[in-house]
Amino acid sequence: MKIGSPGPGLDRFFVKRPLIPAIVQDWVSGRVLMLGYMSREALERTLSTGRVTFFSRSKNRLWEKGETSGNGLLLVEILGDCDDDTLLVFARPEGPTCHTGALSCFDVASTGEIGDRHAPPFETWADLMRTVRSRRSDDPGVSYTALLLSSPPGRVLKKVSEETAEMLIAALSEDPDKLVMEWADLFYHVAVALERLGVPWEKVMGVLESRRGTRGLEEKRMRDEKDGKGEKR
Repeated sequence: MKIGSPGPGLDRFFVKRPLIPAIVQDWVSGRVLMLGYMSREALERTLSTGRVTFFSRSKNRLWEKGETSGNGLLLVEILGDCDDDTLLVFARPEGPTCHTGALSCFDVASTGEIGDRHAPPFETWADLMRTVRSRRSDDPGVSYTALLLSSPPGRVLKKVSEETAEMLIAALSEDPDKLVMEWADLFYHVAVALERLGVPWEKVMGVLESRRGTRGLEEKRMRDEKDGKGEKR
């Protein structure tokens, strides 16, 4: 289900009960942001406006996320589970989702300390990109990331090249710990290069997603033909 697609098919989600749980997941990072409940009207409103709306059980009314805080959720897509009794909502958050100021309601551990958690790998890359982006306003004399972002593109691209060479050397040395460290250094510099060049990493992932299901050699042939590099006969 995508924006602007409410219709009679929504009835199947509310056969068993008037409210169903809706799990919200960040479209870019994959982080689970919150759990809310939707009525049929809330689901229709979400689909028609593109802004995630729940039914508040405490207020007994429709509640658009962010209507007070301004930290709304912009809808990308909604999936129903196999039993049609739970929704998975993919959204782009406009700010911290949790009322505590945390990005996710699940970032608050049982101790009450925000950030006291072990982030899964898919979140780490998104957090790195977010951190790199935030360094644009930092002092280049203090922050290495800010220095690379404020320098000509060639500087960070040179670092990507150097880190690639160091990773290859580590691979040949057959030292697994060294190799992992060099891969981490390379990924960091790639993240900075993407930000410096203004290339959103989700667009790069979009290209990879578009190639899913296409065999590598076939995909390369199609690209070569598009670029005019096909084999001349």
